[in-house]
Amino acid sequence: MEIEKIIMSFVPVIVFLLIYNRYFLSGGSVTKYVTSLLTGVTYALFLLLAGSFIADLMFIVNPVVRGFVMAGLLEKSGAVIAIYVLLKRFPGFSISEGIITAMFFGLGFSCVENFFYALELHSSVIYIRMIFSVPLHITTCGIAGCYLGIAKLSWSSGRVFRFRLKSLVIPLLFHGMFDAALMKGEAFSYIAAPVLILSVVYLEIILARSQSFFSEKKLKVMGINFEEWRLKDRQPRYDRWVKRYTGILKSSPVPFFNWNPGIIKFTIVVALVILAGTGMSLYRELMLTHQLVLAREEAVAVFVLFPLCIALVLIISGAVNPLFFVKSLLSLPIISDVEIIKNGNVVEYLGTNDISTGNCFLQTAEPLGPGKEISLRFKLGDLQSGIVKGRVMWENHVIRHEAFGSIVRFNTITTGFYIFYIKYFFLRYWKGAIFLLRLPGFDALKGFFYKPLVMTDDEDFFPAGSIVFREGDIGDRFFLIKKGRIIFFKNMDGENIITVNTAVAGEFFGELAALGDNKTRNATAICAEDTLLAVASKDNLDILIANNPDFAMDLIETLTNRVVLSEKVFFESMKEIEKTKHEKENLTHIAVMLVLLGLGFDPGRRGLDMNVDAKKIMNLIRHMDDLAAAQLSSLFIKRQTILMDGRDPRYDEDFIFSINEIFANVSDEDPED
Repeated sequence: MEIEKIIMSFVPVIVFLLIYNRYFLSGGSVTKYVTSLLTGVTYALFLLLAGSFIADLMFIVNPVVRGFVMAGLLEKSGAVIAIYVLLKRFPGFSISEGIITAMFFGLGFSCVENFFYALELHSSVIYIRMIFSVPLHITTCGIAGCYLGIAKLSWSSGRVFRFRLKSLVIPLLFHGMFDAALMKGEAFSYIAAPVLILSVVYLEIILARSQSFFSEKKLKVMGINFEEWRLKDRQPRYDRWVKRYTGILKSSPVPFFNWNPGIIKFTIVVALVILAGTGMSLYRELMLTHQLVLAREEAVAVFVLFPLCIALVLIISGAVNPLFFVKSLLSLPIISDVEIIKNGNVVEYLGTNDISTGNCFLQTAEPLGPGKEISLRFKLGDLQSGIVKGRVMWENHVIRHEAFGSIVRFNTITTGFYIFYIKYFFLRYWKGAIFLLRLPGFDALKGFFYKPLVMTDDEDFFPAGSIVFREGDIGDRFFLIKKGRIIFFKNMDGENIITVNTAVAGEFFGELAALGDNKTRNATAICAEDTLLAVASKDNLDILIANNPDFAMDLIETLTNRVVLSEKVFFESMKEIEKTKHEKENLTHIAVMLVLLGLGFDPGRRGLDMNVDAKKIMNLIRHMDDLAAAQLSSLFIKRQTILMDGRDPRYDEDFIFSINEIFANVSDEDPED
């Protein structure tokens, strides 16, 4: 009978070893796993020796308190310390290896614990502990290994503390609830099964997620820490989420669950469900043949709930889709505007989906320069941070399947930024809850995703002096300035140019012509410096106005200010034109006098010395340039010289030749033509 008990005690160990063999046999250091298994065995032996003494001290304490303190806190705190030491000993590890290492620790611990349970089967509750505690130890130790692994790779002390705390608290909650339910007994024993299922689901999620985590070695090669890698890793998923939500991307999201059991696993699941259905009959048979006496709750837990739990574990095992954590996400992106400040001026306008107290990811279209120090300011609706100084740690503007942009690690953070971040943090989770639960106010969230930066279709670079569009062109697109400056001007009477407005980084333009059908541009846009523009179609402008009330109000305000400024510039330009016109008239008078004097006009008598066609004279005056003025001045001097010599200019061949030369290329057409 003792041999049967011992064999039965190892059945749950073998079952869960087979369930998770895909992880145990997936590679990694065998030495690490064997060391972890033996460490779990050693810790279990130590705890069995010390546990009886502590149990005597806490016998009179409430069962729930005993479950959390004696079984939960004592076992898990020691396990967390042991796993922490194990992970610290092995450099260059990955988080997935850390989870498997911790699961081997739990496997070793449960082997020893179940062996001693088999030797002490004088209490019926031991049966429940023996079959349920094995998966519970494996899952809770795996969870602890995950968070200790993340803490090992983390950079900031706050995150290290937070993940180490989670490595203890979350396993403690699962283990404490399990032991408290068993110590309470009776109907509370049923709680053990759902606690086990929840712990398995939790472990499956972190196992699937950890497969895409970069190892310590890869992070060192990239020159970034784990927080910065997670920041980079989230960006493509944020972009896909926003584009899918706004209708830009039509593909379906990657499913969270992807269960492909195969015929063998499916057959085992069906067999376990049938076994659970006949479990009580099997128990009555064993009670008669082997004098196995259990309380009803315990019999149900062992012969009904346990087979169902194993069936559910088989269904859950491998059902969480690792690709979900590569292509999709659970958290909600909140898009914030970012201004790059230089010498107190905004030199570039960007966006970000992700801000933390230590870093952010900027959606840059061109490199800022690794190691470059920059100053940033964040804006989200009415919220605005102070100026934050940081350093560019990583960039990618070449590989399309990776996050496109720049990671900035903050060096100097102001109080204003911390206030902004706290509001941003609560806004993110508050709006996320409203969105995921479809609570009242759900429709108002559209404004967080329908933003000019998101709705743009493409980006174009324009060198300084390039014309974006001309006055009179059809307006089928609008633009957002990400970097640079635009000048707008109008042509007046085909000759004069009036500068009517300017736009800088962060401002949009071209939207007025894009609002209607076949509307033309009312000004020409030229780049005052090298400029990067985000370009969007008129359809996207209609979507923005319909789904983002703040954008619509900003658009109205911008258009109003633009009209007022344009009128002001127009009237000032008109004054300048009038002034220029008067100056031109004065110059025309001078030109007339030059022609008349050069041709021999004498105020004391009527007529000219030379008989020149009047139309040619008018055309010469109208189109006079510096060369013509110089020739006429020379002609006047020559005429005066001839007169001083007592000769008549009308008969001087050189003088006549000069006149013919001046008027040779002058048109004799009517000037009005």
